[in-house]
Order: sequence, then structure tokens, then C-alpha cells
Amino acid sequence: MPRTTPTGARARPLRRAAVGAALAAGAVILTACGAGPVAAPRSSATPTPTNGTVLDVAVPTGTASLPLVAEDGRTVTLASFVGKTVVLVDFLTLCQEVCPLTSANVREVSDALDAAHLSGGVRILEVTVDPERDTPQRLTAYQKLYGAKPGWSLLTGTTADIAALWKSFGVGYEKSSTTAAPPPKDWLTGAPLTYDVDHQDVVIIIGPDGHERWLVDGTPKVSGPSAVPSSMQAFLNEDGHHNESAPADPSWAATDVVSAVRFVVTSPSSGSN
Repeated sequence: MPRTTPTGARARPLRRAAVGAALAAGAVILTACGAGPVAAPRSSATPTPTNGTVLDVAVPTGTASLPLVAEDGRTVTLASFVGKTVVLVDFLTLCQEVCPLTSANVREVSDALDAAHLSGGVRILEVTVDPERDTPQRLTAYQKLYGAKPGWSLLTGTTADIAALWKSFGVGYEKSSTTAAPPPKDWLTGAPLTYDVDHQDVVIIIGPDGHERWLVDGTPKVSGPSAVPSSMQAFLNEDGHHNESAPADPSWAATDVVSAVRFVVTSPSSGSN
């Protein structure tokens, strides 16, 4: 569908390479731009978000029906949440550079939605890019660190289903060797880590109609070190602490996501594909 840049949006090209294209090029885009071509703005009681990309694209039926496994072992799909606004986030529990910050922002989003009495119509889904290690048991342990509330789920799945999900959304990721000596140790088990997962850092909002309505791709900007649980604060590497204190552009804050949720909730979909 054609997309134009609305007034007030930051005109940065959106570089969301599909997984296949990214791997074929030999590199995954780790920090891509958060605003760019967008759908023409529609009338809304809430202003168009000034950060991120507004769009209106139906999530394919095959993507919506992919089975995902929650931290409690339940099998869910994106289709399970039709009628709700979904905040979809990629992460892994053994990330030392960005994901602990992403989850800290997600916690702030969850708290803000609760305070605004919006949480009943919103589901937050953090879906791993490391399904081999992120078992439901590990997701449960990670979830407890952040005090996740009802309506905020951590999801894993088979390697094939997770790859298909993120490929559909154009989110790139791939394994990379751990080169640090000595290798970092798992914050949960203490075992040395043998690999990392390079990935884009994306937040996507899917409207109640099952259409992708907003996304941002960049470094999470946290409110401060206290937002990150102490065990994850200790797990951050040098790059992680730098991202925490001076996030590189493009970046996004919890307030950006809350603003986008409000926009999606109050702005009807055009129903275009």
C-alpha cells in the first residue's frame, strides 16, 4: 500500500529488512530507523505519534495462526488476541546490550496503561528470538525479575515458528559467536554462554482488527538504572551500560509506546491491506 509521511513525523528511512534478505546480505540490521514512510493520517481524538511509523497493514492469517508457547506453557497465537490491542516486542533473556532495557520500558508501559485504565484492552507480548534457550521455565524466571502483571506475556516456540513470525514482520536476527574472554555467564544458571543473538530492536502495535498499526525500531531509552532489575543490571555488558546511559539514535521511550497505544485505540482502521 502507498505510504506518505505525515506532518510532524521524523523523516528517517525505515530499514526493516526481511530475515532472508538480511541473512543473504551477510549481516542483520541491529539498529534500524524508527520512523519513515507511513500511512496517511486519519482523524483521531489522539494526535498522531511523533516517534515511530504509523501504518495499516493486515497481519497475514498464516502469521496470526502460528503457535506460540507462553511462560506458563499455554499455546497461544496472535489470532487469540483479536479484539485487543497488542504490543509486540522482540527480545531474548540472555541479551546483555538491549533487551534488559527493552523489558524495563515494557514494564513502564504496563504500569502506565494500568494507571490510564487501558490495560484491560491491551496485551503485551514479548516474543523471543532465541527459542533454543528461552524455554517456558526460563521465561518465567525472567518475568519474575520484572514483576510482569497479567496481560504481559513472554512467548517462545519452535525455531521454525519463531523464525516465520519475525520474518513476516521483517525483523532480522541471527546467532553470533561469543568472543569475550572469559565468556559471560548465564544470569540464571551461571553456565558460560556459547553464543549470542544479534537482532533488531522493534516494538510493533497490532490493532484490535488484526492490522499492524505502529512500529518503532531503535534503542530503548530507560528512565534510569533503577528501572532495570539488579540481576539484569549486573548482567549488562559495557555496550549495555552505554545504551542505558546514552542510547543511540534512533531511540524510543515508554511514553512513545503509550502514546501510540492511545492513538491506535482511538483511531479507527481504514481496513486497507
